[in-house]
Amino acid sequence: MRVWTKALGIGAALWLAGCTPEMQFAGAQPFSAEWCAAAKALPRSGQHLYAVGRCHERGVAGFPQDDNLINYYFTEAARWGNVDAGAALAARGQPVPDDDLRREADARRANERNTRIIADAIRPPARPQPQHPSVLFPGSPGGPRIVPITTAPPSNPTVRTPTTTLRPSVDIGRPSVTVRRENRTESVRRNCTNNVCRVERTICIDGRCNTTVSDR
Repeated sequence: MRVWTKALGIGAALWLAGCTPEMQFAGAQPFSAEWCAAAKALPRSGQHLYAVGRCHERGVAGFPQDDNLINYYFTEAARWGNVDAGAALAARGQPVPDDDLRREADARRANERNTRIIADAIRPPARPQPQHPSVLFPGSPGGPRIVPITTAPPSNPTVRTPTTTLRPSVDIGRPSVTVRRENRTESVRRNCTNNVCRVERTICIDGRCNTTVSDR
């Protein structure tokens, strides 16, 4: 039985050692050394400061019965708005201070709350996230948009075919001779003036023409 009780005590001590001061204060036996130490670790709470003053008042181990310490913790607790601490100071014939620390804390929290409200009001809205984000291209619904580039045919296509123009020739006494080849046109014309004859030969290749004049 003693072994079991000792094991429970060790387990409770280990559990309290791994907890926060708030949890230790809530789970430990009131006015025990662990309970008083947890209350002392919370100096911004009127309830916990008042508990530390009571621990000094009772002379818990590690908390001597010193009137100066008792009055100090009761006064700090009253400044944080603890009514029981103010009543304990009045019972000890000590002045009861104003709850200035509580009002300062309330004003500070109100200021922080207003700052957050203003910051939230001026913050730009968040961009909506795509319903089906792409794995390869984060931030896009399905990856980059690829638009194929196509060349549309003209509405009225025009097919150009090589043309050959035959220029008629007039010769007195001798007809003109025309030689037709693929993409090539050759015209021969003979002009006679005062019994002097000249032969004009015109060759056109792919639309480019060249004329030469010779005696024959």
